[in-house]
Amino acid sequence: MKKNIFVACDFSSQDEAVNLVEQIKNHIFGIKIGLQYVTSTGVDGIKALKKFNLPIMYDVKAFDIKNTIKGFAKSLKKLGISYATIHLLNGEETLKSIVEETKDIKFIGVSVLTSFSNNDLESLGFKNDVKNQVQKLVKIASKVNLHGVVCSPMEVKMVKEINSKLLCFTPGIRFEPNNDDQKRTMTPKEAMNEGSDYLILGRPLTYGNPKENIKKIIKSLE
Repeated sequence: MKKNIFVACDFSSQDEAVNLVEQIKNHIFGIKIGLQYVTSTGVDGIKALKKFNLPIMYDVKAFDIKNTIKGFAKSLKKLGISYATIHLLNGEETLKSIVEETKDIKFIGVSVLTSFSNNDLESLGFKNDVKNQVQKLVKIASKVNLHGVVCSPMEVKMVKEINSKLLCFTPGIRFEPNNDDQKRTMTPKEAMNEGSDYLILGRPLTYGNPKENIKKIIKSLE
């Protein structure tokens, strides 16, 4: 049974990513690749994952000048990418331009990384706390008609209050409290109960036995 889960292929090896997806392909919705994987494996690494006929999300959190972002968006078509993350700090004008000009790609807005806390934002000079900063940026995502946003489980309800049609892609999923770099976390069940549309799972799925891990995750969602 497939669930609305993107597996995060945070590997430097094409073989590792292909092996992982091969084990769990019948239980996930899509594949998320990012800087580590694409920098290490290039276009060939993306092509290797296309054989599974699953949506691929390129999680690059693109943030640059308008002209560069537009060029990035157009280049995604050639790669067979279905979803791509883009930072909402690009601003309304840039975001609106790629939504209007690149209809084939579903752009997902990134607000505040789930590894950030209020203290982290303050140290970077932001006046808003996490909640208010996410709220401000999500309103931009809603205004320019992005497909969805990446947000921690703790912000899902707030996103849906701003725009119920914005899909929530949720990292920061953990089964128990941890001491890693994720600070705003919930269990898979808790996140879905909050209204998350898609879970993005990395370490809880890839560490240890992926087949057993995906069974545990699916069972927890029942």
